[in-house]
Amino acid sequence: MDNLAMWLVSVNSPDEDVQRRGKLLIIIALGLMVLALALFPVTLATVYTTMGLVWLAGAAIAFAGVVLLGRFGQVNLGAYILIGTTLLVISGSLPTSNNQPNGLFFMILPVLCAGVLLPPVHVWGVLALAIVGSGIGFGLLPPEARDSMLWRQSMLSAPLLLSVVALITFLSARTTRHALGAAEVARAEAEAASAALATSNSSLEARVEERTAALRQAADQQRAVATQLQASLEAQQELNRVIAELAVPIIPISVGTLVVPVVGNIDSKRAALLLSTLLERVEERGARTVVLDITGVAVVDTQVAAALLRVASAARLMGAETLLVGIRPEVAQALVHLGVDLTTLRTAATLQDGLLAIGVTRSEHERAAAPERMVA
Repeated sequence: MDNLAMWLVSVNSPDEDVQRRGKLLIIIALGLMVLALALFPVTLATVYTTMGLVWLAGAAIAFAGVVLLGRFGQVNLGAYILIGTTLLVISGSLPTSNNQPNGLFFMILPVLCAGVLLPPVHVWGVLALAIVGSGIGFGLLPPEARDSMLWRQSMLSAPLLLSVVALITFLSARTTRHALGAAEVARAEAEAASAALATSNSSLEARVEERTAALRQAADQQRAVATQLQASLEAQQELNRVIAELAVPIIPISVGTLVVPVVGNIDSKRAALLLSTLLERVEERGARTVVLDITGVAVVDTQVAAALLRVASAARLMGAETLLVGIRPEVAQALVHLGVDLTTLRTAATLQDGLLAIGVTRSEHERAAAPERMVA
């Protein structure tokens, strides 16, 4: 049922005002058509049966045509046909009103229909048609009715009443039309604002996506850089380890004997590295003799001498004897001049002399230990 009603009042037009007036036209035409059909039994009971039935049948057909025109969007044409048919029916019914002028006041209906179905200015045209229709209906009256005082007074007051109704209808229709126009403008502005907002949102989303992609790319680049830096740091640490090993080379030349050739300047950092590395190797190899070769040391001062003494003392605590070799004449003079006491260290002029000294000492020690073993 609802679908049928929606189909009946559907108007084929893109204009919303035409659609609104078309729906009203269809509803009014359907109502008048039903009213005309409902009056058929009433007309059969009057003395004007034939003429009344003809009028009602023609009106019903006209109203059905108005419904079709409304559905096709021909609202103005359909409205004028509806109003004209209504005027004809009212005018034609005046002679059948038992000489009573009540039918004149039904002329208000076409004026009211014009206010809701046509543009406001058309109300005045319909008013003129209503006055003309009243005159035609008056002319169809019998002579004795036209001469009656009641009809003459009604014919004088009816146009005045119709004019007042037309004025009120015109003002109401004009106000309604302006309000609908303002609403349409507001709706159009709202749609434009909504479209602009949608465009802005789309643009904003695009910018956000671009920014997100840029940030993601930057983050990927930073991770790549961080990975490279980590790899570089690990490589640098490995290089530092190699450099540290090369800075303090420790050479095992026999079981229990380590040779440490020291080259270059010895500062506090390198002295600490020398001490820690040497003690680790002494522990690892169980060394009993450490040969410190300072042939390659450019300058030996108090600080360097103190570092060498610390190394010898630490090695002694771990059970290893320290032999200092490679003391050049100028280094010996500098140490004497500085008053450095190296009497706690065994010394030799060259590495070869030091190694020979270690070999002689061991031979003597073995010869001294042999009689004891024989006695035992």
